[in-house]
Amino acid sequence: MIEDREVAPRPDRPHLAVVTPAASAALLALAYIGFVSLGLPDSVLGAAWPVMHGDFRAPLESAGQLVLATTAGVVVSSALGGRLLARIGVGAVLAGSTVIAGIALVLFAVAPAWWCLVVAAALAGTGGGAVDAALNGYVARHHGARHMSWLHACFGIGATLGPLSVSVALAGNGSWRTAYGALAAVELALALAFVVTLSRWPREAPSSHPQTGRAKTTASMRAGVLFFFVYGGLEASAGLWAASYLVATKGISPAVAGTAAAVYWGALTAGRVATGAFSVRVGEERLVRWSCALALAAAAALCVPGTPDGLAVAALALLGVALAAIYPLTMHLTPQRHGQTASAPLIGYQVAACSAGIAVIPWGVGAIAARASLLLVPPLLAALAIVLNLLVRRLRPT
Repeated sequence: MIEDREVAPRPDRPHLAVVTPAASAALLALAYIGFVSLGLPDSVLGAAWPVMHGDFRAPLESAGQLVLATTAGVVVSSALGGRLLARIGVGAVLAGSTVIAGIALVLFAVAPAWWCLVVAAALAGTGGGAVDAALNGYVARHHGARHMSWLHACFGIGATLGPLSVSVALAGNGSWRTAYGALAAVELALALAFVVTLSRWPREAPSSHPQTGRAKTTASMRAGVLFFFVYGGLEASAGLWAASYLVATKGISPAVAGTAAAVYWGALTAGRVATGAFSVRVGEERLVRWSCALALAAAAALCVPGTPDGLAVAALALLGVALAAIYPLTMHLTPQRHGQTASAPLIGYQVAACSAGIAVIPWGVGAIAARASLLLVPPLLAALAIVLNLLVRRLRPT
């Protein structure tokens, strides 16, 4: 079975790039590295913040302003990414967006005032959102499901390396700025690689029947965008509030609860590596549905009163494994469900919706838990999983 679907030479379609097997492998490697670079800055802020906020005499909670600025940039750029891809192509979007992200990291490293950090966060989100949408679209259209799963596993690698870079910098010269400077150098080097390979990235054929199936696909597309919004909220809410839930309701120490949260993220990353190995045999549609059902079962297990500590941690890890396949495989199925032309803007909307869900839903879960009880965290996770299972039934080919 041939998984990769690279663009073949077509003399009657000169707008499509000719991609040789060697060039295909090189572009795929760059895509992997690009997703590692997406994960790096996302995790650096949390690791650097205990020192950073003191340097700027900013309140501890003001990190939320930076997260909000980043999210706004991601939502706007990923939502508009489809139009940019249609106009200038994947390679140009990747090169330009990575330059923007590199400039943002430079601003982080040299920022003399708080407003510079806010601008840098917005630029980082803008660059990262466009790269996210472009690489998701490229791999979804030109490579198999296993590569999409491994692409998202690379994000986890970057998210793991980010805090380590801060630890090394703080242990060396005691400055978090060094870590941001090093990441800026990596990002700008990646931008140079995208510039060098600019002409090798494939261009998609314009649709000759842009209105075909428009009314039919609208409802399905909206369901898909909402699906990603709920998924992003479920994944982020579990990662953000699981440790607090375990400490407050199980009497687990913060150190052990933090380890449990790390197990959740580790299970999510490992699950994506494993998904890439067997998704073709099981079938993507079936695996996504099974994963949604398993996520509900894991969240329901957390809801059982008196669940032993060990089983609660195991249920959290199971939730991470269950969620692993959902994002990459659903994203990979988008061109198959809605067609190559419609997939470019739709993937951008899906990335934007997921980012919005990550920003909004965990805040809502936290607000409810703060006003009522942290005991409500598992039922809220289960409710999100129920909605996910209802929506997945509406994601059918059109």
